[in-house]
Amino acid sequence: MVRKTKVGKITYSQDRLMLNTAATLIRDFQTNLNEPLFCSDLLSHTKLGDIAAIRGLDSTLDFTEDDAYRFKALYQVESLMKRYRFSNDTYSDEELQKLAINKFLDTQHRLVDVDLEKLSLQTDRILDRAANYVANLLGPYDELEHRHLCRFGRKASVGIPARKACEAERWEVPISGSQEQISWFDAEMRQLWFAQDYLGYRKDSDPLGSIYCETSYLKLTLVPKTFKSLRVIMPNTTIGSYMSYGLGEMMRKRLQRKGYDIRRLQQKHRRLARRASVVNNYVTADLSSASDSISDALVRRLVPSDWFEILSQSRIDQVMLPDGSLVRSLTHCTMGIGYTFPLQTLLFLALLKAIEKAAFPKSRPDLISVYGDDMIYHRRIHERVLEVFGEIGFVINVDKTYSDGFFRESCGGDYFHGVDVRPFQPRNDQVNVGKKAYEAVLYKYINGLLMRWTEYEISNTLRFLCQELAEVVDGAKLVPADYPDDSGIKCVSLIQPQDFLRLVKCVKPRVIGHGLYRFIYLRFQPEVRKENRHDPYYWVALRGGSQSLPYNDWLPAAKPHRPFTSNIIDKTTGCADVGVPLLLTRRAEPVSTFRSKISGRRFHRTQTFVVISHTGRYVRQSGTSCFEDRS
Repeated sequence: MVRKTKVGKITYSQDRLMLNTAATLIRDFQTNLNEPLFCSDLLSHTKLGDIAAIRGLDSTLDFTEDDAYRFKALYQVESLMKRYRFSNDTYSDEELQKLAINKFLDTQHRLVDVDLEKLSLQTDRILDRAANYVANLLGPYDELEHRHLCRFGRKASVGIPARKACEAERWEVPISGSQEQISWFDAEMRQLWFAQDYLGYRKDSDPLGSIYCETSYLKLTLVPKTFKSLRVIMPNTTIGSYMSYGLGEMMRKRLQRKGYDIRRLQQKHRRLARRASVVNNYVTADLSSASDSISDALVRRLVPSDWFEILSQSRIDQVMLPDGSLVRSLTHCTMGIGYTFPLQTLLFLALLKAIEKAAFPKSRPDLISVYGDDMIYHRRIHERVLEVFGEIGFVINVDKTYSDGFFRESCGGDYFHGVDVRPFQPRNDQVNVGKKAYEAVLYKYINGLLMRWTEYEISNTLRFLCQELAEVVDGAKLVPADYPDDSGIKCVSLIQPQDFLRLVKCVKPRVIGHGLYRFIYLRFQPEVRKENRHDPYYWVALRGGSQSLPYNDWLPAAKPHRPFTSNIIDKTTGCADVGVPLLLTRRAEPVSTFRSKISGRRFHRTQTFVVISHTGRYVRQSGTSCFEDRS
């Protein structure tokens, strides 16, 4: 559906796109399965646009059937709209917010009822075993190592909204932190004369201000998750994010020494889930509100005292709800604290190993692997896991835990009888979008579906999406397979292109020789602001950068022509949103040069820009690469 706004701008409805895509997919699968009544109820509601009826349908997935293709088709149809939120969806913004806050408060009330001093003898011994495992893995807390690994986070923190989040902004006074965090950070910065000089200089710009801002609570923030739930996060203080990141890195390194490399565990879990879907001897388990359910008392019980003291120092237990009320949280580490993910990985791993050792003391240890709250373990201890985890305050997510049948899911891998049945599940930020943004959405739909289905299995759906493309663009863009999903239609070979491309007019890449082609693609160009505060970025570079990837304007196999260079100054902290641009440079206009006082060489003068988070627009770009699959 095409709409015109009051200012005459044409927008396109993603709601209509989603409903029509769902309807054509169902018709494709009805033909492929020779089953005219396949998802007939869902098809009827989709044609009518009855969102309430669509959300009210019960799942008909049968995890015991043998037909993997039918299961994959049904799983795709039922999951397609799960992460998409319609303009007239079941829950309003206010209802979603209320549900999320009530869920958080319910978790706090549940933790109140958990008394670790009154556990059963069996569970008490399991916690002792788990504590020994944690102590042996962590070893003594090393303050020197911690200080060396600390970095500022990449996301929003207290006093710094996401729109302003960057390395230089972290050093703008006043810097937020609790009283203990400020004492710790100030002692650290007093050992660095350049940091003292810089902070003093920033303070002098505001004579009435101070270097630090003492904070006693964190604000509860809600971000989208699915159509029926929001995710609770609590951005830490600026100093707290600095401290907790270093602690998280220490835990990650110690887990890696034991063979649990968090950076590679996702791929391992997918392989294990696929194997478990065939042999049916392992459980893939998931917890509800996992990080929120890790109580302060449980961490005190399982973690050595020296570690617990510094972990507690880098967090704040007072939480401000959206209505302005303050509550004391029994949760030790929520989403937003830098060490949350490695800590929950460590604790759940220790608990599972302790449960197995208690249940089968003389048996050879079996496979146990944990990535966050995604757990994989043998079926023989599943009942014991349910008992122990329930007793210490955790709730197993029954919708995402699989112990019987031939379906397993872990870390983004969904398998049925060993077949990859992972569905395509698009998200949306807004309902009505402009022309270029709608073109990018269509590319995402086409590429996302073709990753999971052949063009002959979803011919009607591809025909519909190509017709939509023809309405918004004169020619569809063809890009190599390693380009982003929203840049164009991915095409491995230009010599033997997919048959469905005949349905749409395409902008054909031009041969420039040596197997290379020049082509047009779509790129999201972030909004930037000029940056004059360079010292913090130099310090990060001198300290060795961080674990995350720097901004490189998304470079494919061959470097395309771009309006600015990607000479990186900043390698910022944090591992979320890897690839999100933060700092970039480009030549000043008009081009000017200066002579280096050190080397005597002449250099182009550049301007430095910081990328503003979640803002920007799509633009057409020219790229150079090869299309042939030479593997």
